Amino acid sequence: MKYRKPRVIAPRLASGVSRETIGHGLPPEIKAGLRAIASKENQSVSWVLEQIIIDYFGFRRPQYLKRKTQNESKADEKTRGGAR
Repeated sequence: MKYRKPRVIAPRLASGVSRETIGHGLPPEIKAGLRAIASKENQSVSWVLEQIIIDYFGFRRPQYLKRKTQNESKADEKTRGGAR
C-alpha cells in the first residue's frame, strides 16, 4: 500500500486576519480541475486558489506564520502536560 502524505493547507496569516470563505459556485469542470491540481501538488483547493489569484493579479504575498513541524508539536504537548 502506497503511503500518501497529508495535504498541505494554507498557513495562517501573520496579521491574524481570517481568510474569507468562498461559496464555490463554480462549474463542476472547474472544480474538478482545481481538485486535480490540488491533488497533484499535495495542497488544499483553497491554497491552490490563493496562489493562482496572487500570481494572476500580481498581488504581494501576505506574511504567513511558520508551520510547526511534527516534532515541535509533540514538544509543545509535553510542555503543556500532554494531549487534550
